[in-house]
Amino acid sequence: MKAEFTARVMQVMNETGWDDSGPEAFIGSDTTKVEKHIGAVFADAWRKAVNLLPRTYFTVKDFSGQAISPDISKGTGYVVLPPDFYRLASFRMKGWQKAAETLYDSSDPIASIQANEYTRGNICRPVCVRNILQTDEGISTVLEYYSLPKGYKHEISEALYIPVTAPLSDGTVISDKLFIPLAYLCAGMVFDLFEKPAMAKVMETRAMECANTN
Repeated sequence: MKAEFTARVMQVMNETGWDDSGPEAFIGSDTTKVEKHIGAVFADAWRKAVNLLPRTYFTVKDFSGQAISPDISKGTGYVVLPPDFYRLASFRMKGWQKAAETLYDSSDPIASIQANEYTRGNICRPVCVRNILQTDEGISTVLEYYSLPKGYKHEISEALYIPVTAPLSDGTVISDKLFIPLAYLCAGMVFDLFEKPAMAKVMETRAMECANTN
């Protein structure tokens, strides 16, 4: 996958005619240089893609098997997040009327009102907050959920997340939907390295156009 993806990024860069050298712009030593840049920006481009594109473009994993630490008397609790957690896709407790798809940081104003039982999330509008707590496993990053009726049994109905990507390698897996938009985003970041912000913006626009046609 690394070679295929790198070739596609260089192809979309060459298609722009960005340096007036035509489609053979990255022959020889230039090719090696650009390949290194693509590898260097890949993870950042992927993170940008997560922020810009629908979650259906990304691999998701299930963490519903994680142990729950509930506070039955308050109707709240938390789940320790997997070590490769990057972005919440969906979290739902049994009894909630809908799933939560946003994980608020503990510094967010929405997180601060969860301490009040009258303003916190409920079964109609559940809220999830990312926090760092001392748990049985040590210092852990957790998902705190708000909330369920007091005395209600706590069970996870659905828990899905987007795992963080690894550096670009031969074993990298990129979905068919994500492949082209991500190639454009990588190309844009390489253009940024070459101090060509206008071309970088063109690449990001093309990435979004590809996503909107899928």
